[in-house]
Amino acid sequence: IIKDIYTADPAPMVYGDTLYLYVTHDEDELINDFYTMLDWRCYSTKDMVNWTDHGVIDVESIAPWIYASWAPSIVSREEADGKTHFYLYFTNSATGIGVLTATSPLGPWKDPLGKALIDGKTAGLGTISQIIDPGVAIKPDGSEAYLTFGGGDVKGTDLQPGNARIVKLGDDMISLAGEIKPISAPCHFEANE
Repeated sequence: IIKDIYTADPAPMVYGDTLYLYVTHDEDELINDFYTMLDWRCYSTKDMVNWTDHGVIDVESIAPWIYASWAPSIVSREEADGKTHFYLYFTNSATGIGVLTATSPLGPWKDPLGKALIDGKTAGLGTISQIIDPGVAIKPDGSEAYLTFGGGDVKGTDLQPGNARIVKLGDDMISLAGEIKPISAPCHFEANE
């Protein structure tokens, strides 16, 4: 689908009759010996053959506190104002999970918190060291939403690494409403989406 730039971590979402795909954009250079991922791209299709490139989601400009951003995960929900709201969660350079919001799948996106939703100081992380790759799920009626995240190094065994977590999101979708709990995820390394 995408042949002209480096991309990774596709997060799909169906809205109406359209499939949207949000992807990490990896520049062809390193900064401080690390990936250069400061924006994403959004693509859409109605037929899985013809794709529209909607351009850049400039995460660095929207959330200037990030180091790098990758692995977006998205859900939508109709809110009390009658509009559909979109919640786009992402990794901040393995140090936390951020969230952007919009009332259109194409934005404009905003940073409602001005900081990470989850970071190394968040209670309940346990021995997890890489706060990466969020996966968000919401009940069809919009009543409950959960966020999974984590990965990287093994704190248990190869079969049960002990590095995956789940937490219930608040009704506002930008806060936590429960304790962070470990997930039994055999052979888990990343990609909680």
